[in-house]
Amino acid sequence: MRRGALTCAEDTTIREVSQIMVVNRTRYCVVVNDRHEVTGIISARSILKAFGMDLDKTRARDILLPYTVTITPSSSLADAIDLMVSKKIEHLVVVSDRPGSKAAFGILSAADIVRHMARS
Repeated sequence: MRRGALTCAEDTTIREVSQIMVVNRTRYCVVVNDRHEVTGIISARSILKAFGMDLDKTRARDILLPYTVTITPSSSLADAIDLMVSKKIEHLVVVSDRPGSKAAFGILSAADIVRHMARS
C-alpha cells in the first residue's frame, strides 16, 4: 500500500485533476468531500471518457466512479486480492480503521501486489 492517497476535492476541475495525475505520475485520483471522506475515484480511463467536455467547467464529481471499493490497513493481502479479482478492479482505496471514518489513508494497486510478490 502507498500511504497518503492522491486526492482532490469534488469541485476540482477535470483539467486540474489531469494535471495532478500527470505531475504525480499516477493513473488515479481519489475524490473526497469537504470532510475528507472518500466519495469516489477518477482513473485515467475516466479522464479519457471526459474527452470533448469543457475541462474547465466539468468537475471531479461529474465524472468520478462513485462505487469505490475500500479496505482498511488491517485487511489481509488475500482479502485485497479477492476483492480486486471479484470486482474486476485494479485499485483499492485504503480508508481509516476508525469506525465510521471514510478518510483516505492510502491506495493499494494491483501493481503494488505484483511488486510485493516479486520481492517475496
